[in-house]
Amino acid sequence: MTDTIPDKDQAALLDRIASPADLKRLTRDQLPEVCAEMRAFLLRTVQETGGHLGSNLGVVELATALHYTFDFRRDRLVWDVSHQSYPHKILTGRRGDFAKLRRTGGMCGFTNPSESEYDLFHTGHAGTSISLGLGLALATAHEPEPPHVVSVIGDASLGAGVAFEALNHAGAVGRSLLVVLNDNEWSISKSVGAMARYLSRIRSNRLVQRAGQETKNLISAIPLIGPRMDRTLEQVGEVMRHAFVPGHVFEELGVCYVGPIDGHDVVGLIETLERVSKLDGVVLLHILTEKGRGHPKAPDHPERVHAVAPQAKPPRVPDKTEPPEKSAPAPASGPQAVSFTKAFADALAQLAERDVRVHAITAAMPSGTGLTGFAERFPARFHDTGITEQHAVALCSGMAKAGLRPVAAIYSTFLQRGYDQVFQEVALQGLPIMFCLDRAGLVGQDGPTHNGVFDIAYLRTLPGFTLCAPRDATDMARMLEMGLALDGPLAVRFPRGTCPRPEVVHPSERRAMAPGKAEVLAEGDKAVVWAYGALVHVALEVAERYRARGVEIGVVDARFAKPLDEELLLQHALRYRHIVTLEEHQRAGGFGSAVLEAWSRFPAPADRTLARVRILGIPDRFCDHKTTREEQLHEIGLDADGLERTLRNLLQPALV
Repeated sequence: MTDTIPDKDQAALLDRIASPADLKRLTRDQLPEVCAEMRAFLLRTVQETGGHLGSNLGVVELATALHYTFDFRRDRLVWDVSHQSYPHKILTGRRGDFAKLRRTGGMCGFTNPSESEYDLFHTGHAGTSISLGLGLALATAHEPEPPHVVSVIGDASLGAGVAFEALNHAGAVGRSLLVVLNDNEWSISKSVGAMARYLSRIRSNRLVQRAGQETKNLISAIPLIGPRMDRTLEQVGEVMRHAFVPGHVFEELGVCYVGPIDGHDVVGLIETLERVSKLDGVVLLHILTEKGRGHPKAPDHPERVHAVAPQAKPPRVPDKTEPPEKSAPAPASGPQAVSFTKAFADALAQLAERDVRVHAITAAMPSGTGLTGFAERFPARFHDTGITEQHAVALCSGMAKAGLRPVAAIYSTFLQRGYDQVFQEVALQGLPIMFCLDRAGLVGQDGPTHNGVFDIAYLRTLPGFTLCAPRDATDMARMLEMGLALDGPLAVRFPRGTCPRPEVVHPSERRAMAPGKAEVLAEGDKAVVWAYGALVHVALEVAERYRARGVEIGVVDARFAKPLDEELLLQHALRYRHIVTLEEHQRAGGFGSAVLEAWSRFPAPADRTLARVRILGIPDRFCDHKTTREEQLHEIGLDADGLERTLRNLLQPALV
């Protein structure tokens, strides 16, 4: 790695760029310096604000070359996932917005059409850029001068099923589309799968393209297998071509393969882009890049620079939506607090030690789901499928059918990608598979593409599913143990954040958890809060506030959204005036909806009225990114202040 990183004050060329038009005014000889200045800016700024760093450092030259070659006010550019779009944002006039990258009121960490005309889609999930690009190409093909359409996709995303589906269709219809394959051998973790191995073989020999061309020329020059060679020798030549020429897999799909080329040679990239832009049909340009290029840790540990936390606490900008310190709903801190992810990983490892049937499956997220330790301890029982949620779910089904007990660790938002397999391969078969849904709830800086706020609704409708949510590390372990004993599928949801470890109990001494049974944590007078999952701690905090004023508020840890503890719910519907449900999920179809459905089936007593039910959840909208999850919860009234306000409005006549 030979890049020279300019000092902070040496950004003379970058200072002159407020739009792609400004970039085009520079000579090609000046572009390497622009890239060096941009890389220095990213290293300095993103390490201060936090965000995706490694992938962006790797595409500096690509973004520069694309905007130098094309005019994306007319042409079309789609970034797969789009977490690597920071250089693109810099070149399209948003350099000044990086001070508030991924913070409240600031710039999104992904492409976002509300920010710029150069951002076509708000994305954050992998594998769809080729489909989006092909759709754009088909829609504009009738124009006299159709715009160029460019889709940028990473090598890990190329392994996603939807990417293969798009290539299959694109090669068949033959519309002009440029697919840039940004090959750095990584997603968050090392890329896995046969496609990754295939691309690695291409990468391994930088002379392979030249050798392949020379071999083709040599074959053509031999009289016996020249223009008049018979069919047999043509087939021999084809075999030899496939042996030496990279990209034949793509060629067989009807895609013109070009590459591999150096993705950090900005001038060479421009020259290649100019040539391939003149070609008809689907072209796949394979570029080789280094994840984290310019970062000192990247050569040995690229995974450590994928995303970085802020070096300093973000500046606080007080406004009416900012939650006071006292209302932050973090359930615990200090030595007894762990992340929900860590609590899950520890509980799963304990389970695997006692039961050899337990296998862990993840879709390209071993570190994010906390399974790197499991993979080291139980390598034969750990399976990383790559970015393939559909396959991962169906894989679990096959394993369960054969007698194993698979545990799928997947972010809530990503399980949506495998929903049909959850229906047919899991629920319909009634197989004992555990889905452990990390990041279930609001996620702060990553925003709406990563908020996991739909899983209760899309799983609760499936017959045979058990849905639960732990409030702490002990309940996490108990729920996994319960899941191991069930005959059908289980989904355990838990948010990004910390949870308490109230007690350290040996598994042999832990009380078994009964499916569908809630736990009463506090008795009340006129109102009770049925809280689901981590927000139980918010309910307990508010109950304590009211207790200090002489008012008792009941608190129930619902534990289960399905089956619901209808026996206890009926008792409370008869006893209390108000039942408030509290969940970190959309109101529509969530835990509160389950409570109302049960409530509607209760017989109305002759001598009293049933309690009124108030649902507290996420309203019918997408929640934008904010600096912290706590700010998001505060904005929609799901923190302690919001719950206290709701209860005050309900109980106001009684409190006067």
